[in-house]
Amino acid sequence: MRLFPVFLLLFSSKAFSADTSNVLMVDGTFFIELSIFIFIILFLNKFMFQPLLNLKEDRDIETSVRIERAKSMREQSLDLALEYKKRLSEFRLEIEKSSNEKINEAKKQADKIIKEAKDQSISAIDQARKNLNYELISSVKNMSIDEIKVSDDEISLQIRELSNIIKNKVN
Repeated sequence: MRLFPVFLLLFSSKAFSADTSNVLMVDGTFFIELSIFIFIILFLNKFMFQPLLNLKEDRDIETSVRIERAKSMREQSLDLALEYKKRLSEFRLEIEKSSNEKINEAKKQADKIIKEAKDQSISAIDQARKNLNYELISSVKNMSIDEIKVSDDEISLQIRELSNIIKNKVN
């Protein structure tokens, strides 16, 4: 813009001459056309080029912000994935530990039940033996002497029969 007055002074003296012999001469319409051209450039710069440049700059900033946000979200997702895997392995260990504890507890309880059943069966067998011995002793005591003699005679007869059978087989 500072060169414009100098330019005007240089060409103003010969601008109004209508000599067609010199084609490179500048006439009066040149400055009007030049001023219109500069005005249009300035107008387009202010109302078209500058908003487009601002829009491009805003887009570049927004794109870089979105890229940074995407990077941070990716890092967060990786962190969350690692945390998820860590918690999952902790839960698996906890579940395995609790299941092992429950299995051991069930085995102990089963062993206890089996031992109690064995003890009960042994005590029942002992009680049955005692009852049988008691009944046998009481029945022997209650037997009369005549019954004992009869039973002795029966036993002696059976012994004789068996001895005869053995003799016959040996001979």
